[in-house]
Amino acid sequence: MGDEARPARRHQGVVFGLIVAGVLVSLTSANAETELSRRRHAACDGTLPLPMSAFVLSFTGVAVGAVALFLLLHWFGRSRQTLVLILFWTAVAAVVSEVFTLVTVLQQSRPITSLCIG
Repeated sequence: MGDEARPARRHQGVVFGLIVAGVLVSLTSANAETELSRRRHAACDGTLPLPMSAFVLSFTGVAVGAVALFLLLHWFGRSRQTLVLILFWTAVAAVVSEVFTLVTVLQQSRPITSLCIG
């Protein structure tokens, strides 16, 4: 491997690491939302609040994914290498997934009034 290829590989590794970190943070947020839903149904109390950490994690996941996408475009904007294209589409898919997680967390944060009727 030549000396000029090492920074490119390092940049690709940074972008991939950010993609993985963003997805993991968003999944942690989704797990908090799922746990809230389970607790609400178990307690028949739809007013239980979503922890603030779920919001923070969800916004952080989107931000980390956006940074990964920005850095990828900044470092490899005109590159047509296969690995760069795979990283690009993976980053796009990660950001879309993180946005869906954020929207789900925001929707589930509202209290549910009709639980355990009957």
